[in-house]
Amino acid sequence: MAIFEVIKKEKEDNNLVWRYPKTNFNTLSQLIVHESQEALFFSNGKALDLFGPGKYTLNTNNIPLLRRVLEITTGFKSTFKCEVYFIDKTEKNTKWGTNSKIEYLDPKYNFPIQIGACGEIRFIIEDSRKLLIKLVGIKKTIDNTNIDEFFASYILTNVKSYISNMIIEKKICIFEIDQYLELFNEEIKKILEQDFNDYGIKLNKFIITTVVKPEEDKQYLQFKELFYKQTISIAEAELRQKVNIMDEETKAKQKIIASRAEATKRAQEGYTYQDQRSYDVSEKIAENESIGQLTNVGVGLGVMSGVGTTLGNQIGNQVSGVMANVDTNNTCAKCGNQNAISSKFCSKCGSVLNRRCASCNFEMSADDVFCSKCGRKIGE
Repeated sequence: MAIFEVIKKEKEDNNLVWRYPKTNFNTLSQLIVHESQEALFFSNGKALDLFGPGKYTLNTNNIPLLRRVLEITTGFKSTFKCEVYFIDKTEKNTKWGTNSKIEYLDPKYNFPIQIGACGEIRFIIEDSRKLLIKLVGIKKTIDNTNIDEFFASYILTNVKSYISNMIIEKKICIFEIDQYLELFNEEIKKILEQDFNDYGIKLNKFIITTVVKPEEDKQYLQFKELFYKQTISIAEAELRQKVNIMDEETKAKQKIIASRAEATKRAQEGYTYQDQRSYDVSEKIAENESIGQLTNVGVGLGVMSGVGTTLGNQIGNQVSGVMANVDTNNTCAKCGNQNAISSKFCSKCGSVLNRRCASCNFEMSADDVFCSKCGRKIGE
């Protein structure tokens, strides 16, 4: 019987579980277990002694389960026959994909549709004994390219059932389904965790990377075009609304800034808003040509009485001064009688009166047709 002194995994590969090719050993054999590995002795369908990373010399003390099952005698050297499996404890990932289409009726557009899905899982072997007992009878060597064979039925059944149910429950349109992938990943992972745990495997991640849509289906393409046109129109309308609101807010802020600047200017120059309004009214009155007529002075003064006190007083005083300088009578040079300005003869003594302009009261000669001061035509 051949005796092998060193038991170890010679090279790195993708094997999750690798069986040492020889089965005959003795109690002085050397066992070398690398980092992120475990070595499990297996005999008669039973998982026996388990070793973590390190270097071991096999003896009846460190293989008690194997010694008991095989009835290895204690002593200097004992021979025995068993299988040794090396288990890779690092995190692994493998791909998955639906082998048939998921068929359902789109809840929004009410047309039949078929989709597929694919992605990957990330996992780590947590219980080496449980995995060996479940799987070694099926395959002697297990790598991450065929691990999906053991879990394909679990993955595909749960993925197809969950996605179709969620689409109906949440009324998910086919064109919106990618927005729900993160939720799908979390929920399907929860569903699958127990199935993987039954095999001693901890499922770290479940990922749907792609939902395969029927891009070759003409009906699907027509609905897809309509959906994106509708989406763009809604987005443009919302954008216009936001821009309009921003414009109105900008205009309102500009008015506030201008008002504050005007208020600061008035404060610096020593007048109020009411004074400013009075100035504006006076400018409008000054533009009215009828205000220049002495017959309308009363109207002008009446209007001015309604404006600000300071400005009204100033204009009233100025008008009063002008009126004081205007002689509304034609005085007779002979007897001193006060005659109306339009009189040609004195009403008291009958003397001929000097001619005066009815507009500016300027004294004119008898032959003047127009006032030489204001240009008014005599007799108008």
